[in-house]
Amino acid sequence: MAGNANSGRPALPATVHMLRGDPSKKGMAALQAAAQSPAVPVKAPPKPDHLSPEASAEWDRVVEALLALGWISELDGMALATYCEAVGDWHRFRRKIAELNEQLDGSGDVQTFQSGAKQISVWRQMAENAEQRANRAGALFGFSPVARRAMKALAPQGELFPNAERDAADKYFS
Repeated sequence: MAGNANSGRPALPATVHMLRGDPSKKGMAALQAAAQSPAVPVKAPPKPDHLSPEASAEWDRVVEALLALGWISELDGMALATYCEAVGDWHRFRRKIAELNEQLDGSGDVQTFQSGAKQISVWRQMAENAEQRANRAGALFGFSPVARRAMKALAPQGELFPNAERDAADKYFS
């Protein structure tokens, strides 16, 4: 059997080939062009009109940064709306829990039944579910340190710390 499209090792990104000294023999110019050109045009999707106020605020907050990094296209509308709605839900549920904690002396997180049995309140369960949804959808856009590790930014991000040795070497060897 010859295999199918899922056979073998997955292809490595062009940036990995460049770091390894071009073992693929594709040529550094071709690898640099592949690393710099996005697969789809970078453009913000239109904001859905059904977003809650909290989700709409989150949309406005993250779209600008995603555009600057080149990590968003018009194709990402549903994934971004899913993330924003989950964040909006989480904010609403956490506010409700805080409100219940003030009113009921700390019982917004724990629900007590007439029998005396206790369990995590429904509001807390919904907040945890919204947090999981937000983390899962946010990972698609690099909203966690682990997810960002796999992402590549199109725009150069600059140096975080000065490097005198590198600058001296660049001065004499470039």
